[in-house]
Amino acid sequence: MKILLTGAGGPAAISVWKSLDASHEIHMADMDPRAPGLYLVPAPQRLVLPRGDAPGFADEALTACRARGIQALVSTVDAELVPLALRRADFEAAGIQLPLSPLDTLRLCRDKLALLAHLHGVVPVPVHAVLTEAPFDLPAPLPWFAKPRGGSGSRDLTLLETREALAALPRDGSLLVQEYLPGEEYSVDVYVRRDGEVVAAVPRERMKTDSGIAITARTVRVPEVVDAAVCAARGAGIRYVANVQFRRGADGVFKLLEINPRFPGTLPLTTAAGVDMPALLVAELEGRPLPDGLLPFEELMSVRYLTEKFVDPQEWRALCR
Repeated sequence: MKILLTGAGGPAAISVWKSLDASHEIHMADMDPRAPGLYLVPAPQRLVLPRGDAPGFADEALTACRARGIQALVSTVDAELVPLALRRADFEAAGIQLPLSPLDTLRLCRDKLALLAHLHGVVPVPVHAVLTEAPFDLPAPLPWFAKPRGGSGSRDLTLLETREALAALPRDGSLLVQEYLPGEEYSVDVYVRRDGEVVAAVPRERMKTDSGIAITARTVRVPEVVDAAVCAARGAGIRYVANVQFRRGADGVFKLLEINPRFPGTLPLTTAAGVDMPALLVAELEGRPLPDGLLPFEELMSVRYLTEKFVDPQEWRALCR
């Protein structure tokens, strides 16, 4: 199968490449010609595309897929998901599969407030509020966290330890504040078949991080977290791969942080533990049946380290044209 992976500068695309490269023709794309993942594939299989939020991104991606005979485009970049989903019919008309969750689900996952409201009563969620000019008082003791209502990942998190810190934040509706959850955090890699059946839910504990990336992690069997991840994925309407994040509160309850409706960056651990989600995805795209019920996995720990690949600078210059 000819597959185009976007986000070649990030760990998610490289993780998918590790799983599929031996058995499929993988093309890699990124907006930056210096993206490391571009140089993991032969030169004819490299591609520079605009930013995911650029007006011409979906058009250029579609044109490139047609020219290369791509059969499936797998995006690992949050900003690309909605623009691609809006053009799903055009890609499918060209014979290019887009394994994405429905458009409404992608929009829901990008808005943390909407997601928590939608899943309230489905899974435990943290006490939260949006900062606006309206009078506001913390419904739970300090400390609290503030983070952008839109976007993804744990970017721009602010720990609020005083009311003065809270008062200094903008009240334009862009920030979500929520109770501080002091317990352990689990990222659950889930796979949901096209028909809505969840066939995998593998919790990973982020044991050590560096610059937001887990460099030491382990898979763990925590039935409470698995059950919550399955309910959250179903409730949000996820299809294919997503990463569902929970953290334990002071009351001992695991509460939903967010859902990222794409491949995660620590995927090789999930694969090594026995659940190869990129392989599941390709099997479904090729029309092969997937199992019923949750797939088993091993408890396994991984450590991550840097490595190097040396290339002729002319290869980089060729992508800069």
